[in-house]
Amino acid sequence: MTVATKIKKGNIIVLDGELFKVLKLTHITPGKGNAVVQADLRGVKSHVKTNKRFRSSEDIETAEIKTQKMQYLYSENDTYFFMDQENYEQYELGRELIDDAIHYIIPDNIYDVAIYDDAPIGLELPPRVTIKVAETDPSQKGVQGKTKPAKSESGLVVKVPLFIQEGESIVVNTETGEYIERA
Repeated sequence: MTVATKIKKGNIIVLDGELFKVLKLTHITPGKGNAVVQADLRGVKSHVKTNKRFRSSEDIETAEIKTQKMQYLYSENDTYFFMDQENYEQYELGRELIDDAIHYIIPDNIYDVAIYDDAPIGLELPPRVTIKVAETDPSQKGVQGKTKPAKSESGLVVKVPLFIQEGESIVVNTETGEYIERA
């Protein structure tokens, strides 16, 4: 059990026996009355979005999630295939389970896959990933403080400094989707 104020975006919680992923959290402290936590949730199996309010002192059951290192193999339509590094078993994850991580996964790389009751329920990304710039405007030298859009191989569009060129690798923050540095 966890207090509502300790829950973070990306956590998996149990409500009425069903798993929900926390998409967004807002702490509301009105002038009068008790503080509450407004949460946008998505059912892990049903994929239905819902809103829920919790009292700030309310205990919420968090799911016991294991993570396993798995290699991303390939995607077919909206299904993504991962292989367990220990027993070479293959697992399928639907696009809805991967969410925004879709732009950060690259074939043959190793990722942490969240497992609940021996079934994959999502992907846990590192805080920073290195991606390759596939498309951007020509670089400009001598101009500082300005940015331009750059499209990665996976389709993610990131604002980068003007000196970044096509084919270069950059480091991106997976939580905000922002450029950090050259790789």
